[in-house]
Amino acid sequence: MGDGKKLYVQPALNLCKRQEQKLRETIKYKNSKKRCNLYVKNFDPKATEENMTEIFKEFGEIESVKLFPEGDCDKAYAFVCFKTPDQAQTALSTLPNRLVNNRQLSICHYELKEYRTILDEETKDKLGFQQFKQANYNQMSQWNDINTRDEFYYRMMQII
Repeated sequence: MGDGKKLYVQPALNLCKRQEQKLRETIKYKNSKKRCNLYVKNFDPKATEENMTEIFKEFGEIESVKLFPEGDCDKAYAFVCFKTPDQAQTALSTLPNRLVNNRQLSICHYELKEYRTILDEETKDKLGFQQFKQANYNQMSQWNDINTRDEFYYRMMQII
C-alpha cells in the first residue's frame, strides 16, 4: 500500500444493502449540488458544451456542462453546474433577461427527480379534486367547501 492510495474498510453488506447505501449516497450528492446545478432550455439546438460554457463562464467557475440529447435537437436541455450556489444564482437571475443567439434562455435550479415526481403527484391530486368538486357541485354541495386533503379525509371518516 505504499503507492499513496487510500484503503476503505467497512463491514460486508448484502446486495440489497449495498444498493440502498449507493442510492442514499447518490441522493445525498445530488441534493448537495442542487443549488449549484442549473437546468437550461431554449438554447440554440446546435450549441455544444463549449458554447454553453462560454455563455455561463462570466458568472463563475463551472464544474461541468452536460447537454441532452447530444446533437442537433429542438428539445435539447442542459445542466450547468457551478462551483458555488452564489454563482449559479447570479446566472439564474441574469441570463433569462438576455437574448442569447436570438433566444431567451429558460433556466431554473435542478431538482431531484424523486422530488419532482412527488410534486407532480400532489398537483394531479389537487387538480383531480378540484375537477371532482366542479363536476358534483349540485349533487354534493356539502363537499364543495373542502380545501385540503386532510379535511376531505376527516369528513369521509365521519360518514364511515
